Amino acid sequence: MNKVISLLETLGQNAALHSLDTAALQKVFNPLDMDVQVQQAILSRDHVQLEALLQVRNKVICAICPAEEPPQDVPENDDETEEKSSVAANF
Repeated sequence: MNKVISLLETLGQNAALHSLDTAALQKVFNPLDMDVQVQQAILSRDHVQLEALLQVRNKVICAICPAEEPPQDVPENDDETEEKSSVAANF
C-alpha cells in the first residue's frame, strides 16, 4: 500500500503527471510491481474501487463542542456594603 500512496502523492503534486494519458501512466506502473486491479482503479480514477482494494475508508468526521461558560458571579457593589457597614457602626 505504501507504493500506491507514494504514487498517488507524486501524481497529485505534479500537474504534468496529473494529465498523463493511460499509456504513459502504465509505464509509470511497470517498475512498481503493483496489483493490476489497483492500476486499473487508478487509471479509471475510480476512488470507490481503489478504497475497496486497499481496504480503507475515506470518511473524516469532525465534532466541535462549545466550551463551558464560566459561572457568572454578580459583582458586589463595594460602595453599598461600606454604607451599610458605616450605618450599622453608628448605632
